[in-house]
Amino acid sequence: MERFLIVYRGAPGGTSAAAQHDGGRWSAWFDALGAALIDRGGVTHNSVEVSSRLLGPKLSGSSLAGYSLVAATDFNDAVRLAEECPIFDEHGWVEIARLTGAPP
Repeated sequence: MERFLIVYRGAPGGTSAAAQHDGGRWSAWFDALGAALIDRGGVTHNSVEVSSRLLGPKLSGSSLAGYSLVAATDFNDAVRLAEECPIFDEHGWVEIARLTGAPP
């Protein structure tokens, strides 16, 4: 099994375009992932962007909404796991990345 990072994307939490987050639906989806779920991760609500050490942080306009870590046989399997993610019902989307190297 390989490890995949699922990054949740969507409208920033403070904008009117952000849909209401339903924690119960997320918990049910995490439960449905079973043993494939390595780390539930977290959902973001605010973030800062640091583009340079000299400029310091500023409020981010990023669409970063959170992340989770899953185990899957390949990208197709990771996509299959992510297809039922509640982020799609919250007007969001996912990015999936294969993690390389040994886990910490």
